[in-house]
Amino acid sequence: MPISRCPVCGNPAPSTPCLRCGSAVDRDDLLVPARRGTIGEFFAGVGIALRGTRLVLTSPGLLALAVVPLVLNAVVFVALVWLVLANRDLLEPAFEGPWWPGFDWLRSVAAVAIQWFGVLFGLALAALSTWVVYPIVAAPFLELLSEGVESLVVGQKDRRKLSLSYVVRFWILPILQAAVLALFTAVLGFVFVVSSFSAVLAPFAFVGTLWLLAVTLCDMVIARKSFPAGERFTFVRAGLPTWLGLALPFVFVPFLLAFAVAGATLVELRQRAHPDR
Repeated sequence: MPISRCPVCGNPAPSTPCLRCGSAVDRDDLLVPARRGTIGEFFAGVGIALRGTRLVLTSPGLLALAVVPLVLNAVVFVALVWLVLANRDLLEPAFEGPWWPGFDWLRSVAAVAIQWFGVLFGLALAALSTWVVYPIVAAPFLELLSEGVESLVVGQKDRRKLSLSYVVRFWILPILQAAVLALFTAVLGFVFVVSSFSAVLAPFAFVGTLWLLAVTLCDMVIARKSFPAGERFTFVRAGLPTWLGLALPFVFVPFLLAFAVAGATLVELRQRAHPDR
């Protein structure tokens, strides 16, 4: 049986007015319609990305939700870097047997070079691991940030009662979804790096990464509203230029995902308010 939803916020709404938004938008200035046309929609998405970033930076509550996961991931990254540096002696090779006469000095040079190459490789793995883990750590905070942005747009806080299903939907499911996303991101990141060595495949890899980020942002926004899994693809396809424009500024800075989620929340609400655009 289809779920009855509020046409304004998209949340399940068994009654009218909606308990979440009151079936009205208070800050329509945050959902200004985009210009007509594909190019206009794309640049509107870029503009909404900047608008969402400004909204987070000027709202202390939202900024806290964006900063906390960054701090936690910074701690994870520093711990991994310390682990690599503290154990760098394990990376020093143990050469056996004599070297060519007159080349004993090369033994120590090669040992140091191999050791620090291993350190650099370990630091790269630390950075990649932190990038992959970030969505998992940040998931609950980003769900709350999206809800906070939505509350600013509709002009009221979420009045739904706290329940077990609410906790599962807002905390447990986002973490599980982020774990799957992290795995997918790691695989796609590897494909992107490999494809980047080919001038032919690199543009397709970049567009694929951009599309994946757009779908991911949409999923982070609508997952808490109990939409079917396929809805994220339908929603992005309906406003593809806008979603791609939104994702573009953040494709190279995944650690600023919180600001992207704020923009995605605005895009999702705007797409409902102006479905013909």
